[in-house]
Amino acid sequence: MNKNIKIQYNLSEDDWRTFYNTYYASDKRFKLRFIYGTGSWIVGVCGLMGLFDNKFIAFGMIVFGLYCVFAKQYLVNKAVKKVKAKPQFPGKIDYNIDQDKMAGIEQGMEFEFSWDMFYGYRNAAPGLLLYLKQASFFFIPKEAISTEEKQEIIDILQLQNVRDLDTK
Repeated sequence: MNKNIKIQYNLSEDDWRTFYNTYYASDKRFKLRFIYGTGSWIVGVCGLMGLFDNKFIAFGMIVFGLYCVFAKQYLVNKAVKKVKAKPQFPGKIDYNIDQDKMAGIEQGMEFEFSWDMFYGYRNAAPGLLLYLKQASFFFIPKEAISTEEKQEIIDILQLQNVRDLDTK
């Protein structure tokens, strides 16, 4: 199985937004923030309606709760804005994947990484996320590869002992 998989795909802003949403959705801290935030703003609204007398604290709880609820979307928008500021936006994926490495050009920069340099991977609904470290990833939209190619890439990752971040 020494096959070379060539991936070329023109990215859109929606691709970037989708993958940043997927990246942040996998972080359990945002799920907890959402739950705490929802509870906080509900208690804050009840406080404004008379549950307790201090309206300043009630208003603070609402603001904190809304921040927690919308933090993920804020970070997605911030990341997409940062990517949009680059002259290569929206960009093109040009990857070569084989048994030993992943190489190619992304946003006008050439790269080559052996599989032992990868932190892990995630097989998500919009495609594959390949993490160099916990906060740095390459993504391959499902539209860019066939189901067979996706499985071949996953097989290579498993063969090279790259961690599946969705399994514990």
